[in-house]
Amino acid sequence: MTGPSAGEKGELGTWRRLTPAEQTALRSAGHLKVWQPGQILALQGSPPTSMFVVLRGWVKISATNYRGEDAPLAARGPAEIVGELAPISGLPRSATMSAIDEVHTLIVPRDKFLGVLRARPRIAEEIFRTAAIRLQQSDRLRLESGGPDFPQRLAAVLLELTLQHTLDWTDDEQVDLHFNQGELAGFARVSRSTLIRGLEELRRLGVVRTARQRVTITRPRALRELAAGRPPPDDKA
Repeated sequence: MTGPSAGEKGELGTWRRLTPAEQTALRSAGHLKVWQPGQILALQGSPPTSMFVVLRGWVKISATNYRGEDAPLAARGPAEIVGELAPISGLPRSATMSAIDEVHTLIVPRDKFLGVLRARPRIAEEIFRTAAIRLQQSDRLRLESGGPDFPQRLAAVLLELTLQHTLDWTDDEQVDLHFNQGELAGFARVSRSTLIRGLEELRRLGVVRTARQRVTITRPRALRELAAGRPPPDDKA
């Protein structure tokens, strides 16, 4: 598996890539709101009335398919802009956004958001740049979820989620992924029982630690080696 280059680290922190003047323009157009865990920011199929900047906390992105199954798509954290494409396209929202923990957001109504984009086109450039990166990451995640050896496949999925959702990640940092077992099974495209067996193997190797709504990557370098199909190093740094 090939991760992002060094130049891509932190690319998804769209808010941080904006200049102070651009941030001020969006702040002036919107208002702040705090969401409690489990609260819905926006529903799939609802009108695209606003966009959100996540200032604190984590937001889960999920969608319901034609069979009525709820599938996790991503988690977005601080400095991420979410729900921005629907206001631009004018189409109903394609996914539901919900608060994983306490979430602080800047909410910008659609008409004001579009006005800011017209006045400051560089913001639009950064938003479309982020959308392109997310699309590439989503493609990689689907690719990694299809491998034949499940422990390797699960390691690859966890690595891709880490690269997707953690800004400026390095191989020396432990990472908390805010997903429950059902959501991870959805990403890996396996049953929950198969996922549990895979997590048990990764725990046995000391690569992950699990808790409610959380998987901690405790040995990032070992995870990367497993994802590449190589045995993890003996070093447990």
